[in-house]
Amino acid sequence: MNRTLALSVVLFLISCGNREAMALRGEHFGNAPFSETNYREWPGIMPLVNHPSRVYHQFVNENEQFYYQGDTAALNDALRKFAASKAKVHEVLLRPSPCAVRSLQVAKKISYNWSMHVVGGVVEDLPTLDRGSNVWSKSPTMTVCVGGDIDLGKIEIPKGVSVVDLADLSRRYREALGSKDRTVRAWGAGELAHLDRYDAENLAAIVKLLKDEDDWVRRNAVGALAVFGKKAETALPTLREMQSTQDKNLKDQIEKTIEEIQQAKDTTAAEEGHRAILKKIREVRDSRRQ
Repeated sequence: MNRTLALSVVLFLISCGNREAMALRGEHFGNAPFSETNYREWPGIMPLVNHPSRVYHQFVNENEQFYYQGDTAALNDALRKFAASKAKVHEVLLRPSPCAVRSLQVAKKISYNWSMHVVGGVVEDLPTLDRGSNVWSKSPTMTVCVGGDIDLGKIEIPKGVSVVDLADLSRRYREALGSKDRTVRAWGAGELAHLDRYDAENLAAIVKLLKDEDDWVRRNAVGALAVFGKKAETALPTLREMQSTQDKNLKDQIEKTIEEIQQAKDTTAAEEGHRAILKKIREVRDSRRQ
């Protein structure tokens, strides 16, 4: 895909074992239209790609994320456009708000109400790896952040679109950590941590990876633990034991994660609000499956 529309592009070296390669990263602010020639793999997706509510777009090796801001009416319009695309699967994750992403090259935090993810380019084989499809889909997927500007009771899910919640995806992701492929285990740890930072089962699954035979996988797992903040304090004894490693990169990551966990703020109140919305989302999800 041609990424000439990106405002800035940086080439940098990713050290990731078998996936060590020059990676192309870029981002685009605003909603200037993208060319259809960039998205031929997903017929009919352009009305959603170029939806007027898009505020930000980023890609790493053509692993792309599109972020949108708008009210429930704008979301319903986006969902209809998503359903009209010719993908084999149309899956929407409903998750609690607030949702935000950090831009790639400037210190900027961008809030959003829903997003779309497409996997292509040099990372398009991720779904084909052992249990890789548990985490990465060949078809575009949407995430909707419930709460704030998005009224759960007014969301209109089109026919042919399946709804999942964080518990559904967490189970899939945890199963992926048992993959024979080191990339799925390593990158899957980060995906699982960011999926739901309050989920104790997700935390426990990543802690198990600290004993992986591959130091690169262990390093990714260590980094993922920092996402859980204070909830990861139970892993501190294990992390301290790991500091005797001879792998400098792993040792550095352990020290950084220990510091981040120790300095993390209490998020009890936020977690309570998160779980309250999760309960309502589960009720909606269950009603669609009856």
